[in-house]
Amino acid sequence: MPHPVADQIKSRFRKIQDVKFASTAADLTLTSLNHEPDIVVETWMNSRLFVYLFSVAPRPRLIKSVLKQNTKASIGSLFFVDAALLPDDGYCGRLRDWQDDLRVMNRGAIFAFAIDEESLRLLQVNMDETTQRNEFSVWHTVDFPFDAVSVRRRDYQTNIRGSWYIGDIASANFKRRISEERARQRFHYRTRGTRPLETAQAEQISAAYLALEIEVGAGQAAVKEAFRNLARKYHPDVSEHEKDEAEKRFKEVRSAYDRIKTHRRWS
Repeated sequence: MPHPVADQIKSRFRKIQDVKFASTAADLTLTSLNHEPDIVVETWMNSRLFVYLFSVAPRPRLIKSVLKQNTKASIGSLFFVDAALLPDDGYCGRLRDWQDDLRVMNRGAIFAFAIDEESLRLLQVNMDETTQRNEFSVWHTVDFPFDAVSVRRRDYQTNIRGSWYIGDIASANFKRRISEERARQRFHYRTRGTRPLETAQAEQISAAYLALEIEVGAGQAAVKEAFRNLARKYHPDVSEHEKDEAEKRFKEVRSAYDRIKTHRRWS
């Protein structure tokens, strides 16, 4: 039975410039799926994405099984969760196992949907580590811009350990906006004298990993590959982006790479 909001989210995908088609019909080219997606998306770059909508809490082993199935076929996986299953805006505390898995998958956030008076809202639920072990502060981005689609293979060292094709719908501009908001919140927290210097330094390293669009704590090979890919993408001499934007992003990528290398003492 189709998910109640599948058609509405499918329509959002169809409005994105990168998307060739989006459908709620079963993918007949793959006949042995254990986990049927709610939405099938293909981009003009021939990337394929399976979208899953959860109205009940998924088991961690289900998430891992979906990733294995789709990665085997070079298909990206993307999960939307009913906002009612996630912590409220302003919550601070522990996460459930499946929430922590999805948080790690999307570099500190979970994509969510909500229905208000029959109107669909898409939001990003951001989850930042606090100074207390295994506790997270949660804040919602309710005006989530649904304007980009990408599929990339990412390496994970914790939680969903492995190398998986992951879907993403956050544009580079939106990610920078979120990073800046995180920095403002952390600065405000530190100025109250509640965070030690070691925590501030750890946050800088975490921010460097996020700037390279990889999991915090990823190994040397993954960091190096991420840097090379982004450097090629944003080098001002070859980038398809505006020159000022490309130069700014290239400097961010170079700075993040150097910071991680120095911190990890890599040559």
